[in-house]
Amino acid sequence: MTEAEAANVTRWDGEPGRYEVYYLKFNHLRTSTGFWIRYTLLAPVGGSPVAELWAIFFDSKDPSNNRAVKNTFPASQAVIKKDSFSFLIGNALIAQTRAYGAIRGKEGSITWDLRFEPVFRIFQHFPYRFMYRISVPKTKVISPNFSMKVYGSVEVNGRTFDCNGEPGQQTHLWGTKHAERWTWANSSIFKEDSTAIFEGLSAQIKVGNRPSPALTLFFIRCLGKDYYLNSLFRLFRNKSESDFPVWKFGSRQGKMRFMGEISAALESFVGVEYTDPDGEKLWCYNTKVANLVLEVYEGSTRLASLTSPGVTALEFVGRYKDPRVSIRI
Repeated sequence: MTEAEAANVTRWDGEPGRYEVYYLKFNHLRTSTGFWIRYTLLAPVGGSPVAELWAIFFDSKDPSNNRAVKNTFPASQAVIKKDSFSFLIGNALIAQTRAYGAIRGKEGSITWDLRFEPVFRIFQHFPYRFMYRISVPKTKVISPNFSMKVYGSVEVNGRTFDCNGEPGQQTHLWGTKHAERWTWANSSIFKEDSTAIFEGLSAQIKVGNRPSPALTLFFIRCLGKDYYLNSLFRLFRNKSESDFPVWKFGSRQGKMRFMGEISAALESFVGVEYTDPDGEKLWCYNTKVANLVLEVYEGSTRLASLTSPGVTALEFVGRYKDPRVSIRI
């Protein structure tokens, strides 16, 4: 297996108190829409493990068209291969370069048959490999297909979206408990730089009975260079001001300085419920059609102002419900 495929292999070994998630997200540029598909496992501390399939559709032009559907199966029905990456739930599969499936729920149906072509193969969010082996942090995250082109088709309630190299990402998460709260964003679609990529994550974990300070990391590709702003030192020094539905952030590396803001209208978000293996709940507010402005400086000289309008993924998660956004699944 390649390093990227090994990063995708399922970690769950049947023990209780675990969860695992594979998600892929992409934008359909011609229609200003976005998609979020999740294949998940939840093995609660008490009770039977389940496998779930989620699909969410975002329409930036008319958010009333947004749709969210989820199907749940006994985990015994999941077929997991570990000699090569393959994860099958019911009639839905995700593998290293392929995903297909179908869901029907109260908001209709979403079906997909997709292939991936990697542009940027793998991004390791944590700065050290040993952090993926020890118990803290309790959630591990890595993107085996960090930036990719998506081919194939998706159908939402009878409307077909043909994909011909749509920009997307595929990520793998696993662990024993979600973070206390977090803000995340990603885009590989910038008007001024077709090669640019942005990934940001700011999270608080529980240390004893108290939440930690915000631990914030970024990856930025722009102007022909890659900036890994995720060292242990930078986890504490990177700036993050998260106030749903707006995230402001900043980081430095040598003479380089990055400042940005990401936001979306409330109606562009879809609310969903997450569950920890111990039964605690979290509420997620996610959109794939947010707006990102990234300012890049060298010293006092502004090198670029990069914009990703209506095509940025943005997510706020915490242990509270925001009454402004309904929970769809």
